[in-house]
Amino acid sequence: MFGILSSGMTFDGLILAAVLHELQKWLVGGRVQQIRQHNATDLTIEVRVPGYTHLLYLSADARFPRIHLVSSVKPVPKQPPPFCMTLRKHLGGSVIRQIEQVGFDRVAHLHFAHADQSERILIVEIMGKHSNLILTDEHGRIISAAKHIGKSLSRKRQILPGRDYVTPPHTAKVNLTSDDAENRIQAAVKHLGTGCIDSQTTQDWLIKTFNGFGPFLANEIIARSSDAGTIAIDRLESELLMLRHTVLAKRYDPVLIANDTGHLIMAYPIRTVQFSAEQQLSKTSINWALDTLYRSLIPQAELADLKKAVTTLLRYEIDFRQRSLESAERTLSESAKAGRYRQIGELILASLHSLEKGCKTAKLVDYFDPSTPEIEVELDEKLTPQQNAERYFKRYQRMRDAAASAQERREKLLRELADLAEALKRTDDAVTTEELQSMLDSLREQGLLRTQKQTVEREVEFDRHPIRRLITNDGWEILYGETAEANDYLTQRVAKPNDIWMHARSIKGAHVVIRASGKAGVVPRSVLQRAALIAALNSEAKHSNLVPVDYTFRKYVRKPRGSPPGLVVYRNEKTLDVCPRGV
Repeated sequence: MFGILSSGMTFDGLILAAVLHELQKWLVGGRVQQIRQHNATDLTIEVRVPGYTHLLYLSADARFPRIHLVSSVKPVPKQPPPFCMTLRKHLGGSVIRQIEQVGFDRVAHLHFAHADQSERILIVEIMGKHSNLILTDEHGRIISAAKHIGKSLSRKRQILPGRDYVTPPHTAKVNLTSDDAENRIQAAVKHLGTGCIDSQTTQDWLIKTFNGFGPFLANEIIARSSDAGTIAIDRLESELLMLRHTVLAKRYDPVLIANDTGHLIMAYPIRTVQFSAEQQLSKTSINWALDTLYRSLIPQAELADLKKAVTTLLRYEIDFRQRSLESAERTLSESAKAGRYRQIGELILASLHSLEKGCKTAKLVDYFDPSTPEIEVELDEKLTPQQNAERYFKRYQRMRDAAASAQERREKLLRELADLAEALKRTDDAVTTEELQSMLDSLREQGLLRTQKQTVEREVEFDRHPIRRLITNDGWEILYGETAEANDYLTQRVAKPNDIWMHARSIKGAHVVIRASGKAGVVPRSVLQRAALIAALNSEAKHSNLVPVDYTFRKYVRKPRGSPPGLVVYRNEKTLDVCPRGV
């Protein structure tokens, strides 16, 4: 029974009935003094009644949708959202004439009116991710809503200004408060069958048959109808009728409920048999019980969400550095071969008199080995023997330099991994979101959290092609495609004539574009190197030690007629050599 609380407290028809019963006593006749919208889904209406000011909180949040009174006002943005401005225009200074629940469903109607104006109705729909706050006129025509629902989201029920409001599709269910409810309850139970039925079947049946039922209320009826784990049909009918009488008589006994560790997990308008008496604290008002609960529950949920996000981020950073550490250690291991490349270069120079251009291999006497064996070495047939020797010397120098760099990188990575492991422990121990946010700021200042590449953009300009975007620290925008079709779209449709276009030379890979249009001066070499590395890493040569990357202006790139996706020809190019390995 505790699983239903893991993603947020249940707010069913019984809770709403109890909340609205109190609001009817305290708010009807009150005048709206102020309306504050805190975010896209939550707002507070300040209502003045003789001698007291109430704060009515309304939320269409997917996780914590609700309506109840609160004791304090939450912060608001500097600029009120459009929905807030509309509410102020239509409800400011108005009087609350009526508050009602639609049947026993999780829908409330708040009726407002000015002395010289037609009625306005604020509809609160508490339906999980489909929750909404909707303002209509007295004819049911929608004026505005917290969430606009177009045809792309719902073909049957659009929530848009100017459309007629359509009630949620629950009207066929049994309403416990209707005049014919007793007969409908008896008929529904009779249709369920006789004898014993299991709990899951009964829970599904209750939720599908009765308005306002969620898992918790269904389980409450099941628990009250069971004896030694067996559900009795006659007791099921009796409990449903008793629930109806409780709602009609408004006999509520609000409680705050805590789990075994003492943390508040929900509020309910009646005492429940699903928790022990010691876990239930009596309250005089369901509204104030809910205010107390959410002031505890929401910070806990926000902390848990932030912990999860930070843990994921830190593990991503740790994994990245562990891979980089492995790469650095491979480089160090391979650097042991550097001296051998220098020796081969010297052996080639010592044998220049017996070598000619065009040979793919050469057999040389290895004077560095005391036994002076004959060895075979690879040559580039396009190079002269002298150039082949220089080629081996460059390999030696490159590996020697790479080893020095890899050693420094290894030491830095080990320090960073230790710091990130400590941050992971601090995340697990954190007790406030402020503590976590402060730690994140510190990690960013130390450079331990890298700027994350943005995920695939689905903007209109890309027409849903998988094109990634990266913004450098100095503001240069780099784009690259992930498919051949995306490469075509990027080069042919997105890139401007004076943008820089890049591609790994003579191999399949991503088209990379540096957006230079409108930028003063030339593209810095550091940005060119960054983009070239992206081109190399997104090519078939990403595992190579050295990748040549060509770059030119987009205006010099042309796609031949009838060529396959991604294929282009270009001219006036320059080349950068980058090393993708170890990145």
